[in-house]
Amino acid sequence: MNYRQRFTFFLMLMVFASPRIFAQGQTHGAATAKKPPSISQKAAEQQAVDAQEAAMVREAEQLKADLEKAGDEPGAQLRVLQAFLWRYPHPPAEDEILKLMIRDANRLDRQGLALRLDERLQKLDPGDLGQRIRTLNLLLLNRDRESRLRAQNYARELLRLTAVKAAQAAPAELGEQRWRRDMNRLQALADLLAGTADRHLGQNAQAAARLQSSLKLDPTEEAAEQLGQVQEAEHQPGKALDAYALALALPGETIAERYALRGKAGALYRRLHGSEAGFGDLILRQFDAVAQAEAARAPAQAQLAASTQISQIAFPSLDGRLHRLADYRSKVVVLDLWATWCGPCRVEHKLLEQLKRSYAGSRQVVFIAINADNDRSRIPGFVKNEGWGAHTWLDAGLMNRLNINSLPTTLILSPAGKLVYRESGLDPASFKQRLRQAIQAAMRRPKQRRLASDPAARKRLGRFNF
Repeated sequence: MNYRQRFTFFLMLMVFASPRIFAQGQTHGAATAKKPPSISQKAAEQQAVDAQEAAMVREAEQLKADLEKAGDEPGAQLRVLQAFLWRYPHPPAEDEILKLMIRDANRLDRQGLALRLDERLQKLDPGDLGQRIRTLNLLLLNRDRESRLRAQNYARELLRLTAVKAAQAAPAELGEQRWRRDMNRLQALADLLAGTADRHLGQNAQAAARLQSSLKLDPTEEAAEQLGQVQEAEHQPGKALDAYALALALPGETIAERYALRGKAGALYRRLHGSEAGFGDLILRQFDAVAQAEAARAPAQAQLAASTQISQIAFPSLDGRLHRLADYRSKVVVLDLWATWCGPCRVEHKLLEQLKRSYAGSRQVVFIAINADNDRSRIPGFVKNEGWGAHTWLDAGLMNRLNINSLPTTLILSPAGKLVYRESGLDPASFKQRLRQAIQAAMRRPKQRRLASDPAARKRLGRFNF
């Protein structure tokens, strides 16, 4: 379903929902009146409803024509939608209209407008934590004091809501380990955003406490770098240097950003020590500390991974049926793990669809999408709106057992049921080429296994057993 098709769907929802809402309101008023309406009054009320419905149909047809006329020019559709909301401020599909408007605002790089629309969308569903995080991220980009105060208030409310969510019992399909890990990450992100808001307002002691809490729950490069900036502002260069070294020891986003961080940390080290001699050793010490902390958690994760064979996990699908990977032995299985809140997952989905078409005539390769959302009520509407089709499985412990920590993640199982390929994250430029090569290698794998007759070779080839 493309952009216009998606909007037309919600437009029809408005056309048919609004008159009925109007009619229900009229009926309620009639029911509470002391005197029942006469036949002529009922006829007049029905005429009013019919007129309202006819007006909405005309409006929908005009809006569809305006959108067609606007085409794909950035901003043109946004103007049409703004005019529509001016006439109908709160239509039944208001949230979807706002999302479409945010899309165009981002294409135009109009951050101020995108923020206003995001805040309006947040008010429609205050309990949507993903929307709150998106709004807060946009608000933190602003430099004026009013925006920074609003960001701080938003961050405090996010902290409260994440604490409430973390106190809930783990859903049965996720298990306690996976739930606790996810909640730690959510609370770490809330602490990071709150610490950033506090830092922007110069409340450094409070910011440092929030950032240290974030690092304790889920160490990230951004939290460590932010903590270093706070400690520099507090004239604590030694502590700041340790924080920067920790940031460099943790996984980062881009080489350019890490190079800039390395330059900042190196300059601080030279100021304290006169040269960069020993700077690399500091980063290695931080790396070793991070690795040891991760290793301390590994035994429990490894035990969890080995507790059940993933080939026998019963994955429910949206239609209620159960599926097992064991049913696909003798085929190469490509697993796409995704979530509705994951932006890169949408990009990867388009690339996977292109790749699937090239294997459409092959009976040897199967593509399976597995959703990892905690809130499953969002999935049916999402796949329908995106035009993805309803054939998707729901995760029933796979991410736990394979210790998958990020999305999207792509897995390939060989015809013998071995896990032979795993990629987390997305590099759009090389994704299809690498995945195609891995699929072809997996298709050749059974022959290679027959040739491997010595025990050592069999052990190497079978190290990814379920």
